[in-house]
Amino acid sequence: MVEVLSSIDNIFNLSEDKKQQFLTYYYAPENQNVEGHIRLSNFIKAFLSGFSYKGDTYNADLASTKHAGNCLSLAILTKAYASLVDLKIEYRRVNSAPIYAREGGLITISSHVQTHVHAPRNNDVKKGSFYFAKTIIDYFPNARGMVGDAVNFADFVSMYYQNLAAIELANKDYNKAYSLLSAALEISPNNVETLNTLAVLYKQSGNATKAESIYQYVLNHTQGSVSALSNYVILLKQYERNDDAVLYTSRYRDIEDDNPYRWYDLANQAYGLKNYQGALELYKKSSKMAPYLHESFYGQAKAYFQLGNTPKAKLAMKKAVQLAYTPKEEKLYSAKLQVLGAAN
Repeated sequence: MVEVLSSIDNIFNLSEDKKQQFLTYYYAPENQNVEGHIRLSNFIKAFLSGFSYKGDTYNADLASTKHAGNCLSLAILTKAYASLVDLKIEYRRVNSAPIYAREGGLITISSHVQTHVHAPRNNDVKKGSFYFAKTIIDYFPNARGMVGDAVNFADFVSMYYQNLAAIELANKDYNKAYSLLSAALEISPNNVETLNTLAVLYKQSGNATKAESIYQYVLNHTQGSVSALSNYVILLKQYERNDDAVLYTSRYRDIEDDNPYRWYDLANQAYGLKNYQGALELYKKSSKMAPYLHESFYGQAKAYFQLGNTPKAKLAMKKAVQLAYTPKEEKLYSAKLQVLGAAN
C-alpha cells in the first residue's frame, strides 16, 4: 500500500519552479481582486494556449513541462495547482462522442472529465451557512458531449492507472498492465471500469475463463457496467454461445449508466443478434438521454424497418437527417430515407 500511496503523490507533484510560477501568478497584487477559484481557472485557460492535446496520460509535472497531454492530464494538473492554495475541487464525467476501437473484438469509448473548483472559504460567512460559488473548467468546451455523474477522488486516480494500463494492453505488455490495474484496484477496489479492463487483459492474454468470472462479478456484485456487459456479450458470441449472448443483452435493465453512447453500442449488439425489439428500446434509451444523437435515431429507423413499421422508420430517419453532424452523414441518411420512401 505504501508503494501505491507514494505513486499517488508522484501523480500530483510539481517541480519547484512550476509551483513558484503558479504561486507568483496566484498571489500577484493585481490578481487579488479576483476570487481564488477564478484565478485558478484563468491560469489554466492561459496555460491551454498552445497546449498539445495528445493521447498521452501524464502526471502533473510532465503535463506542465511538456505542455501536452490528454484531458485527464489537465485535470491532474489542475488538482496539483488547487492543492497548493487549498482550493476544494470535484470532478464530473463528460460523456463525449465515441471513439470505437474494435481490436480483438473489444470496445473502448471515450470520455473526459470536468473540474469543478469551489471558491475559497469565506471567513466573513457565518458558521453553519453555505457558500456554493464555484467555477467549472471544461478542457474540451467545444466538444459534443453530455455531463455525467460525479467522480470521486479514488475513481479519479484509478482512471490514471486505467489509461496507462490501456497503453500497455495495446503493446501486449500484460505484466505491466496487470501491475497498473492492481494499483487502481487497491485504491478503488470495486471500480467497475478497472475490473472491465482487467477482464479485457485476461481475455487478450488467452484466459477467457478468468475474464468471464470477472464479468460475472461485475454484473452480479456491483452496480454494473455497460462496457463490461458489451465486452462480455462479445466474448460469448466469439465462443458461439449465442443463447447466452441474447440472455445477457437483456441484462441492461439492471444497470444504471449515464453515458448514452454506451447504450447506443449495446443497441448495436442487440441489433446484430437480430433482437430488433430489444435494440429499439436501447436506441430509444440512448436518444432520450441525449436527444441530439443522430446515430440513435438512425438505429431506431433500422430497428423499426426490421420490425415491419415503415412509417415510424421514416420518421426516425428524418430525425437522423436533421441531426446529422457532417455532410457525409446527412447524405447517407437522406439516401436511406429515399429507400424507405420507395418501400411504401
